[in-house]
Amino acid sequence: MTIFGSFEIGRKALRAQHKGMEVSGQNVANANTPGYSRQRANLESVASPIVADTDMAPGNGVRVSKVERMHSEFYFSQKINTGSHEAYWEMRRETYMTAESIMMEPDQYGINKYLNDFFDAWQELSSSPEEAAVRSGLREKAVSLTHSVEDVYMRLEDMRLDKQEELEMRVNEANRIADEISELNDKLRFVDALQQDSNELLDKLDLAIKELSELVDIQVHRKGSGAVDIFAGGQLLVQEDQALHMNVKTDDSGEGLQVVSQRGRPLNLTSGRIIALSDAVNKDIPHIQDELDTVVGTLVEEVNELHSDGYGLDHEESGINFFEPVEEGSSAAMNFRVSEQVIEDSSNIAASTEPGEPGNGENALEIARLRDQREEGRLDGVSLVEYYRGVVTSMGVEAQESERMVEAFSRTKKEFEEMHNSVAGVNMDEEVLNMTQYQHAWQAAARYLNHVDEMLTVLFTELGR
Repeated sequence: MTIFGSFEIGRKALRAQHKGMEVSGQNVANANTPGYSRQRANLESVASPIVADTDMAPGNGVRVSKVERMHSEFYFSQKINTGSHEAYWEMRRETYMTAESIMMEPDQYGINKYLNDFFDAWQELSSSPEEAAVRSGLREKAVSLTHSVEDVYMRLEDMRLDKQEELEMRVNEANRIADEISELNDKLRFVDALQQDSNELLDKLDLAIKELSELVDIQVHRKGSGAVDIFAGGQLLVQEDQALHMNVKTDDSGEGLQVVSQRGRPLNLTSGRIIALSDAVNKDIPHIQDELDTVVGTLVEEVNELHSDGYGLDHEESGINFFEPVEEGSSAAMNFRVSEQVIEDSSNIAASTEPGEPGNGENALEIARLRDQREEGRLDGVSLVEYYRGVVTSMGVEAQESERMVEAFSRTKKEFEEMHNSVAGVNMDEEVLNMTQYQHAWQAAARYLNHVDEMLTVLFTELGR
């Protein structure tokens, strides 16, 4: 190497240390940027060209071979998978907690309270069947019960429709993120064609993947260019620069909704907010409504069966229903009404088991006993009130289970985030140390160039004499 070649070593040294300082500055600037992965300037020595009769030692300086993005694909994939399950249980917890609030149990405005008041009124009527005030009180308690059931059912239905709207909104959000990922894929392929790297694009891609994973469970396949193919529920969602949108449509039964691929194939989703919303719309909320229908339908059937065999205050004939019968195939809770004959005249309430006996309250007593009556093959062998309490209890159990699962997955995700941050996160102390090292190396390279310049000055001075 000639003495002029020494200038090249110094120049490369200044350039390399400056690049390292820039990388540390970028890390510090983005220390609090969501999704940012720290970068590292990898330095390598530059070998002298292989030429005959030329001294290759000591080399030709230093250069930055690559600005490396510090990233753990394993920890990242574990983090997004765990986050997808956490999002699923969070949405499920929200569904059951909202349903519990609607049911208002245990509370003075809950159905259980109105149901017990209704049976208490029958108990009271059995001992005072001739009292008009007691009969009117029973009628009012029955009307209050029907209004309470109808209110709860309608609020559950409103909740189901809200979840349905949110499902469609979340699917549109997932499609938007898929479009964003496809655009990033296109940019990454272009950058790769230029034989360049863009760590910032990769960070944006990972951030978009993380957001998408909270909506649906995904499988990510990375390519050499940094672009990704993404599968959701076994169907292709993103392929290079093309996004294949998901849709929501009515299922084969015509009653529920399902999430399908762009080609109309059902997605086999197992986690994420979208499948939790789909379950809420198709299973969870309708199940609660069905259980409410079961309770009301049984109550109407059994009360009417006993009531129609009894006799009113001034009647010689039986056959009057206390509740309006529920048509087959319709919702019992939505059609829960006190019969018009009872509404118009409380004397039509059949408290007696015999005609012409106004003081007979045996039929009212039999109806009051329905509260605790248990029969094999009816309501799983438990009483009407116990069955309803079981419905409420099962909702509480589901909410508690969801809470436990949220906590479990939250802790697991936090652990993976900490592990990933140990690789990809910015450590301010480390960056300050790196900047100090680059600063000293820069100063040393500058002094080196200064000494080489002084050597040349001496050389030219001597040659000029």
